[in-house]
Amino acid sequence: MANDLLSIFQFGFMQRALIAGLVIATVCGVLGVFVVLRRTAPLGDALAHVSFGGVAIGIAAGLFPIEMAILIAVLGGIGIRVLQERHLYGELSLTVIQAAGLGGGVVVISMVGGLNVEILSFLFGQILTVTWSDVALIVVLLAATILVLAVLYKEFFLLTFDPEGARVSGLPVRALDTGFTVLTAITIVLAMQVVGVLLVSALLAVPAAAALQLRVGLKGTLLASVFIGMLSVAAGLVLAVFLNAAAGGTIVLLCLAALFISLLMAGRSKQGESGARPSLAVDDR
Repeated sequence: MANDLLSIFQFGFMQRALIAGLVIATVCGVLGVFVVLRRTAPLGDALAHVSFGGVAIGIAAGLFPIEMAILIAVLGGIGIRVLQERHLYGELSLTVIQAAGLGGGVVVISMVGGLNVEILSFLFGQILTVTWSDVALIVVLLAATILVLAVLYKEFFLLTFDPEGARVSGLPVRALDTGFTVLTAITIVLAMQVVGVLLVSALLAVPAAAALQLRVGLKGTLLASVFIGMLSVAAGLVLAVFLNAAAGGTIVLLCLAALFISLLMAGRSKQGESGARPSLAVDDR
């Protein structure tokens, strides 16, 4: 049985899918923890729908859809930040920008003949069809994202847990918020190739939410989130092939299974403590 599982990855398309999926799971695992802790998970969903407009424009214009989606998602993220900073619409700014991107995408698609296989692949994921050039783009951009997160780790830590303290200490809060939004936009678009527009926010938030239930400190949570995402991707690819099912949906369902298990573990842990001093889910730098 083990040999049968490993034999799947002798095929080039599975190797490319595995590499791309593991890299994306790593970045989503790290970034997702900050997204969940900052309660900005709806931002990921909004940016995913905005990026669909970029995909539609790219396909209609004969350009590179991924690069166009990144551009539109980044602009949409900045637009959301501008509306929120000026106190225009507040949380409704997510819906405003999301509607603009998704509505524009639908109009463009209808003008060029409606849905086709390429557009559907972006809606539901296309991880089994990624090329080596796609893998290279994913690795380069997401490596840059991880580098930025590593360099600005302390700043993002303070911004996440004590935003007022970050302002008082003189940190460029506006620039950091905008930078975080841009990183989220890039990650969302690249992760879209794994699970599609409709499920991409789950890949960003669910592994992080599962890891947070373990209460192992921030660094431990980051590692656990990455592990859950990577395990879900690897197992999801194998199951998708054996079950002849959609890879993106299978990966997300495994992430949800991990969340369910972690919730059960957290519930039993709380029952066992019964009077012990509660520990924070995240308590280290």
